[in-house]
Amino acid sequence: SSGSTQSTGSSGINAEYGDIVYASHKQQLDIQSGEEHPSWIVCNVSCDHPSKPESDSSYTRASIEVVMFCQTIGKGPSRKDIKCKIVYSASVNPGGWAPSAAVRAVSQREYPKFLKKISSFAVDHVKNSPVKF
Repeated sequence: SSGSTQSTGSSGINAEYGDIVYASHKQQLDIQSGEEHPSWIVCNVSCDHPSKPESDSSYTRASIEVVMFCQTIGKGPSRKDIKCKIVYSASVNPGGWAPSAAVRAVSQREYPKFLKKISSFAVDHVKNSPVKF
């Protein structure tokens, strides 16, 4: 689908156990029949980048494939009348070897933190803004 697009280029994240170099792309999707508002999709995928060669890192390089779909549901007049539907899928390979029990434990701890963080960010970002539709 067409619509407005924004590529944020490559980014690097250093974590306690590894790093990730990824490209990120955000795109507004066309409004489909029966929808009132546009939806957005964000894709992040691991990549190589000359400014962050794996050989320069003392970390283990992880890889990711992440997709997030966001859809606004409802009409104003107030923010209480609007909801956001989010579909999130992530595949993360931490690189190297880790026991599957450890990976599950980290996932179960970190995923709820991520959900709370992104929800708080979204609410804080728009709470003092007028509804734009």
